[in-house]
Amino acid sequence: MGLMSEYINRRMSAKEMEERRQKIKKEAEILIAFLKRTREGEYAPIEESSLPYARIKEETETVEVYEEEYYYGVS
Repeated sequence: MGLMSEYINRRMSAKEMEERRQKIKKEAEILIAFLKRTREGEYAPIEESSLPYARIKEETETVEVYEEEYYYGVS
């Protein structure tokens, strides 16, 4: 059962990775569309006085690595 559960975990991980890639691709397309529209003048210029109040969405991604650690020594 150990091998089967490892296989299932890897497949789920690959699925999650693909979903993540799709999400990033979609967000990039949205950003590119926004930048193109901005360049074409569809949005008003940003007032310098409003910059200190800009809100930025922050996202942190945690990557877990399951590697064995090896310690070498001389005796």
